[in-house]
Amino acid sequence: MFRGPWSTEETGMIAGKMYANDLKDTIEFCTASRVSLFLAEPIMGVGGLCPQPCGFINEAVDHVKAAGGLYLSDEVQTGFGRTGSHYWGFEMLGTKPDIVSMAKQQGNGFPLAAVAMSKEVANCLAPKLTFSTYGGNPVAMAAGREVLKVIDDENLQQNSKDRGDQFLKGLNELKSKYKQIGDVRGTGLMIGVEMVKNRDENLDPMDATMFADIFEKTKDYGILFGKGGRYGNVFRIQPPMCLSSSDVEFALNVFEKSIQESI
Repeated sequence: MFRGPWSTEETGMIAGKMYANDLKDTIEFCTASRVSLFLAEPIMGVGGLCPQPCGFINEAVDHVKAAGGLYLSDEVQTGFGRTGSHYWGFEMLGTKPDIVSMAKQQGNGFPLAAVAMSKEVANCLAPKLTFSTYGGNPVAMAAGREVLKVIDDENLQQNSKDRGDQFLKGLNELKSKYKQIGDVRGTGLMIGVEMVKNRDENLDPMDATMFADIFEKTKDYGILFGKGGRYGNVFRIQPPMCLSSSDVEFALNVFEKSIQESI
């Protein structure tokens, strides 16, 4: 974690354990010591593309299970091979969830979402009345099936890894040149670039006006980045998984040009 009471750069694997202990304390002292569900993204999306500290989820889920809860992995942004190394984000963390939620790229723009769960959880729902007005419509199912075939046939998971590695290499090179780039993080085509005032002095978030100027310039030059993070100072890079090498080079050039013209 770039920010927080326990930075992974300072504490390494200890950070994950410390954050998990925080969760344990929250369960014990801020609840009735019983919880129903713990929901977590393998890589935080809107929160700033923050990967989980090493070992956090493993210990956190142990605490949740001890309190009677279930673990839901939110794969809306991390699923279907986008991380490059794994098809599902939870696979790279090493803890199997009870429930998995998925959407967005499952339909490649077509409105489609799904929830998968263990047999134990599904059996609890069997006698309950549940419905979805548009759930399971044949057009959505056909679109989703084709998306799955394209991911496999065009090897888009591997492409996500290759292009992600290329992106991270280029962004880290830019980080070495510009002190306004505080952190580059992520895996595959889920990358966050956190902007600060001056990395050599402190980690204060970049002034909102300057960040907005860079953001607008990238748009004007033909690249659409997302933005997010606790302070709204993180560029969220989550492009289509069919991205090409030349696309990455173009994006890196646009990003550098926009920074140069704004700082």
